[in-house]
Amino acid sequence: MEEKKGALKIGGVSIPLFLIIFVLTIIACIMGVVEDKMMGAYALTLVLGLGLNWVGDHTPVLKDYGFGSILVILLPALCVYWGILPENTATLAKNFFTGYDFTSFLVPGLIIGSILAMDRKTLINAGLRFIIPMFGTLIFTFLLVGLVGKLIGYGFGEAILTVAGPIMGAGVGASAVPLASIYADVAGTSPDAYLTTLTAGVTLANIIVILVAALMGAIGRKNPHFLVSGYSSPTEGGILRPHKGTINITEDQKEAIIADPDETRFSTLQTGFLLAAGFYMLSRIIGKLIPTFHAYVWLILGATVVKVLKLLPKSLEDAAGHWTSFFTKVMTPVILAAISLGLLDIAKVVVLMSDWRYLLLVFVTVIVVMIVSGVLSYLFGFYLVEGIITSGLGLADAGGGGDVALLSSCKKMYLMPFVTISTRIGGAVDLLILTMLASVFLK
Repeated sequence: MEEKKGALKIGGVSIPLFLIIFVLTIIACIMGVVEDKMMGAYALTLVLGLGLNWVGDHTPVLKDYGFGSILVILLPALCVYWGILPENTATLAKNFFTGYDFTSFLVPGLIIGSILAMDRKTLINAGLRFIIPMFGTLIFTFLLVGLVGKLIGYGFGEAILTVAGPIMGAGVGASAVPLASIYADVAGTSPDAYLTTLTAGVTLANIIVILVAALMGAIGRKNPHFLVSGYSSPTEGGILRPHKGTINITEDQKEAIIADPDETRFSTLQTGFLLAAGFYMLSRIIGKLIPTFHAYVWLILGATVVKVLKLLPKSLEDAAGHWTSFFTKVMTPVILAAISLGLLDIAKVVVLMSDWRYLLLVFVTVIVVMIVSGVLSYLFGFYLVEGIITSGLGLADAGGGGDVALLSSCKKMYLMPFVTISTRIGGAVDLLILTMLASVFLK
């Protein structure tokens, strides 16, 4: 049967055919016949992600403000919470993203292509300017949130230790969980006394961060000079404002980073995958020999050295860019749906709402992070949105999965190397500071 030219499609198929696939997927989940394996989870998140993203991107007015991404981020989690989707869908998605560890396959490809396909001058200049805004955001946010906590009767140290600190760590697994143990050791209590409070704040802040990023990204695409000259990069791949010590991405590099999946050859994707695999193995080896930093930090450093020293020909750099483009353009709805279903616990957020002071401090933390990182990064030459995301929201999201959701929502996956530094190095510094503060405020 011939399809009509110009007919609306979802994921490359007609809407009636997509609806058949969608209904079959939901029925299979309700019947409990979907295996808790890669194919079942991938099929579920693909169908939900593509469908909800399409609806959001075709909703008048709201589509201009990232409604597609917002819908994929929130609705699946709400459907599980309301009982519309069975619990097994959340289990499938959670195992897909964390149990099968899809992120270990996803993140290296995003990092390698983002670095190798980036303009060399931009990489050098942006990297040197990035660290100060990131650390400045960490310190100023601690102080300001602590002061707000003192003013509302929550406590200066309590606000830093239980709200700002965990949020600016590296997610539940790398921040909330170890902090609960550290606090318990210092205070002589059980980690359970802290874990719910710390986890709830990280969860709520992650939701706020993703929604804010989606809105900022959508506004920036519509008006790159929304608030200030250089509010957002007018081209995908831009990081530093023109005349601030660097140049924007060239057309050739733009094509490498923003490759059209329909025009990308299988052999090119294979090459990009091979490069990602090589750098991944290198990072694991160095991480074992020098365990001071997470392996992803060595992944970034290795790719950066290769790029700066021009050790690879442009054809290979472009291939890495195509591999990254495959993830950013094809996998984004899958990623967001998996995070929503498997990692976004609405029940914890509802419990958190009962304490207005804690709730206020979570919002204040995100707002302060945005303001401080925006001012500092803009002064150092970054576009405002890119600066807020890399040196601010990258600290306040929920770690590795949060990084992916953050950049997916604002459609700026090329910022992954910088956001990963915020998560890993910024998170490590955050943990160190909180460990010292715990001995002061909890004894």
